Amino acid sequence: MLNDAIRFFKDFSGKLRFKLSFYAGLTVFLTLVAFTYHSLSIQEQNLVQERVAAALKDSEVIKAAIWNGMMTKDREVIREIVQAIGEQEGFKEINIYDREGILHYTSKRLQNGILGRKGDSEANPLLKDMGTNASVRYEFADDGKILNVVNPLVNTKSCSTAACHAHPESHPVLGALEVKMPLEGLRRQIVNHARQIYVFAFFLFILVSTIIGLGVIFLVSRPLRDLAEQTFKMARGDYEPQPLRKGKDSISTLWRSFDTMSRQINERTSELEQSRRMYKELFEKVPCFLTVIDRDYRIVRANEAFTEEFGNQTGMQCFTGKKGKGQKCLSCPVERTFSDGLSHRSEETWCTANKARTVHVIVNTAPIYDETGNVSEVLEMSVDVTRIAKLQLELEKKQSELQHLIENVPCYLTVVDRSYRIAFFNKSFAEEFGSSWGKHCYSVYKGRDVKCQDCPVEQTFLDGYAHSSEQVWSHGGKDVYMVAHTSPISDEKGEITAVMEMCTDVTEVKLLQNELAVLGETVAGMSHAVKNILSGLEGGVYVVDSGLRTENQAKITSGWAMVKKNVSKVSDLVKDILYASKERKPEYQSCDPARILSEIYDLYTDQAEAKGITLIRDFPFELSLAVMDPKGIHSAIANLISNAIVACCDDPEIEERWIKISARIENDNFIASVKDNGPGMPEEVRQNLFKKFFSTKGSRGTGLGLVVTRKVIEEHGGTIWVESSPGQGTEFFIRVPLRPDDGQYVAAL
Repeated sequence: MLNDAIRFFKDFSGKLRFKLSFYAGLTVFLTLVAFTYHSLSIQEQNLVQERVAAALKDSEVIKAAIWNGMMTKDREVIREIVQAIGEQEGFKEINIYDREGILHYTSKRLQNGILGRKGDSEANPLLKDMGTNASVRYEFADDGKILNVVNPLVNTKSCSTAACHAHPESHPVLGALEVKMPLEGLRRQIVNHARQIYVFAFFLFILVSTIIGLGVIFLVSRPLRDLAEQTFKMARGDYEPQPLRKGKDSISTLWRSFDTMSRQINERTSELEQSRRMYKELFEKVPCFLTVIDRDYRIVRANEAFTEEFGNQTGMQCFTGKKGKGQKCLSCPVERTFSDGLSHRSEETWCTANKARTVHVIVNTAPIYDETGNVSEVLEMSVDVTRIAKLQLELEKKQSELQHLIENVPCYLTVVDRSYRIAFFNKSFAEEFGSSWGKHCYSVYKGRDVKCQDCPVEQTFLDGYAHSSEQVWSHGGKDVYMVAHTSPISDEKGEITAVMEMCTDVTEVKLLQNELAVLGETVAGMSHAVKNILSGLEGGVYVVDSGLRTENQAKITSGWAMVKKNVSKVSDLVKDILYASKERKPEYQSCDPARILSEIYDLYTDQAEAKGITLIRDFPFELSLAVMDPKGIHSAIANLISNAIVACCDDPEIEERWIKISARIENDNFIASVKDNGPGMPEEVRQNLFKKFFSTKGSRGTGLGLVVTRKVIEEHGGTIWVESSPGQGTEFFIRVPLRPDDGQYVAAL
């Protein structure tokens, strides 16, 4: 019975009409109680304030009543007044204290033992600072049942100057009047009022709940029950839209909203069904391999493309069917998707049915979530890239061939970016110039600090066309002649990002061209020299013939001397031509360069003195052992001294003519110089000194002496230079290493 009652109460209390009725009535009840409590609080506060104001007023009246008694010092009158007022209704107790807090008058009937005692300021804080506190103060005592007012007795001018009991002006307060009033009646009145309001609120709660419950039963529950039935039909798919209900009430609005929602759900359901069919068709017809794999790595579903290529593998584990393996792959994208819920990508190789062919695929995975948000299956999307893989292999092969071609092409190939820094170079370039990544091309090629003026790379960057130019590079202390070709390199947007520069070393070609030019000059110069010599020979032969005919011995001797002189010129010319044109290597020996210089000095001393020239020796008799070709060095320095003697003789105005031979050892180099005080040379002569067949001696020279001298010095790995200016004389310098970098001198050591 009790259980049935409990079940009935639960069912009844769970219904909407009960909840609406109960909570609406409860809301009204609580609102009324809160309003009543607030009203009573304000009312109580106002009544208390009125009672306080009345108490303060009464205390002032009492002060006025006892003032005359105090002025006349009539204590009996004061006592009677206090006793009479204290016995009236509305007063509980009246006390008068002096400024020291001692009680002098009270309305209590039993006064023995009380008068003359000091008031307890701990129990009654209003009695503190009695002699100085001139403010009126009050408090509620005994849990708000008593109102206690303390009104100070202020020292006025009439009191302080009266002859009866004058108080000094330094005492602002003479004492205090304490009035205690009971508040029990006021409290009872407020409590009775509150009880009446609470009873009214309870009955109002019952009435409102009943009215609301009846309204809910007839106006809300029945339409909601009909709405619930239609909701169940919609859940079963049996719902048919109803005619729109008229009315502006909430139920009608709810019905219209429900009907609109139902229509939209039907539309969405239809669209969802269409989408499902479309996605199913897409799953089947998409031109790639689609499979759905569960957590056991078994194929749950597969599309037509997969089935046609690999056969029906539904229910098989993915690694056994299409891959032909006995266990899961080491780096399985499906496993990773199950693990982290993210998409993954891999490149794999599968086998078709009966292993007819190998298929290269790119696999992408995507998670499929269940209703709890966990990954239950994985969609594997694979694209057949077998043809692309073959093309990629072919491309890699072509790239390898191209790389091999670039690395082994017999020229210097570099790629230069827009900042003129080298971004790529081939093997030939690396062997010649070393690693040059990130370096400026002009600093590597030419040893420059700034970009070249006519730069073909810059022109290609500007106009996008190929350019070519002939350049001279500085490498290894020598000038290298290059032919440079440039070609633009563009990105996918067609913008030029770099320039490929192909440079071919044409130094040998240039040398051959120079040799051909020199050959022409040699033929022309030699023809002129031979012509002069032949003229001299013809002259000598004529003089000899003339002397023979006339038997003139003097003419015969003179003519024969002319013949001998021109024969000597022919010999010297042929020797110089052979030395200048023939490639030879020095015959190295271990020797002291000072001995070579001493031999040359002794050889030319008499010849120089015969022409009025002083030959000065400015080198020690011993220097240091060196490895060099003594004959070659002897010939080179002797040629310089011979030229100096001729230069000094060309200027007859010079009174004291001299030639100084100097030598020293410096930094493992033999340095020698030949200086004269002849007329000197202008700039244009200095620039042509070492060219073949250039001579300042006219018909007396062949123009090969300095060419041979330079060739000898350069064959030793040395250098030769000249310092001269008009009127300041000339000085030739040679520098030859003591031990040249040539394996042929090992035998000399």
